[in-house]
Amino acid sequence: MWLAAKTPTLVQKVLHVCFYGVLALLFAWSLESIETRAYRFLISLLMAVAFGALMEWCQTKVPGRFGSAYDVALDAVGAILGLTVAVVLF
Repeated sequence: MWLAAKTPTLVQKVLHVCFYGVLALLFAWSLESIETRAYRFLISLLMAVAFGALMEWCQTKVPGRFGSAYDVALDAVGAILGLTVAVVLF
């Protein structure tokens, strides 16, 4: 908890985008058995955003923490950026 408290807000938001970009990219990579690329990327996007929303909801259950719809939106942006990279790589 102390590390998050000492990390500047801008850095935390950039890390949200980066983490969920990598997460969505890994989801797309792990779902390669789905032949339709658009479907695979859609599932990856939904999984990443759902995971982000779940994590934000879980934060509301921790004393001193709160969930943020803004963070879920940043997670979605990161997932979209990660899948954009996946288009080039796959």
